Amino acid sequence: MEKFSKWRDSGTGIQPFLQPVPARTQQSAAASVFGVIKTYAVGPVASVVRLVALAAIAALDVVTSALGALLVVPKVRRGYSRLTRSALARLALFIMGFHTIDRKTVSLRKGRRSTTTTHRVESGDVIVTNHTSYIDILWLVARYNPVFVELDNASTRVRPVSMWTALRAPARATPALLPASEAQDLGSLLRDARVKHLGPVVVFPENATTNGRALLQLLPVFEDMANLDEKARVYVMALKYPAQAFSPVYSLGNQFVHLFGVCMQVYNSLVVRMLDPEECPRMKDAPALCDEDKEPVDVDDAVADRLMQLSRLRMTKLTAMDKRDFLAFYHKRAKGYRPTI
Repeated sequence: MEKFSKWRDSGTGIQPFLQPVPARTQQSAAASVFGVIKTYAVGPVASVVRLVALAAIAALDVVTSALGALLVVPKVRRGYSRLTRSALARLALFIMGFHTIDRKTVSLRKGRRSTTTTHRVESGDVIVTNHTSYIDILWLVARYNPVFVELDNASTRVRPVSMWTALRAPARATPALLPASEAQDLGSLLRDARVKHLGPVVVFPENATTNGRALLQLLPVFEDMANLDEKARVYVMALKYPAQAFSPVYSLGNQFVHLFGVCMQVYNSLVVRMLDPEECPRMKDAPALCDEDKEPVDVDDAVADRLMQLSRLRMTKLTAMDKRDFLAFYHKRAKGYRPTI
């Protein structure tokens, strides 16, 4: 759209903020009839039933989380949370149509094959991934039950947030700055997560959701020495949602309406690609922590390079602040729904 051309990346020609629109293709008469029935008859009914089931799961999560807060021993509390919250998140995904998840460990080195081998991600490790939907949060909870954080766009300090806040975050504009009293260094959070068995820490370095067609500029999260922890391992991951009709990708708009559309689909697809841990950058190789006899590595550049290769997406020159400006312009022109900014 011409009115949003300001936010089209000049280098790639990609507009990374508008919701994906299914490509128009010629369909057979039978397929067209099925599409009409799904859209106007079966789909809405199925969506209502699924949303009721999701509401029940949400209520159950609130109850189980309240009970888990009574547990004193960190390891026991972590195990209980993995048993309950992760199971409920996977059940929610199944109800939404994500019956199977295409998950593989990928090597970027020539001659090495992709595998379905799982790697043990420990409390205090870092998962770095792109961000295209609130559904990312559900899958990460189902798989790792991690700690989610918001990033300060200036200092790259972080603020831990709950799963529910992380689920709602894509519907809101990215905060330009975090309150100083609530922000902390990533390194201290990693150490705290390791000691208290809080789970791995998920970092979305783009600091905003996109429509999955390109990457935004990544914040230099690992540039500041205070954000480093030599004991923490970095895992690089890419998430994609292949879709021929309605896309689970969520970049803007009314989140409930989008969820209603997701639940109308017969099934939905999620592709997860994790980089082989041996090929992931290491914090201890950063200039601030690297041994004198070793060649230092710019961890941020290494993460950006691996993420581009793993996701097979190009990186734009746009940032999370551009997404914030885009949303302000979009909702100023739109009528009705206004997100919290």
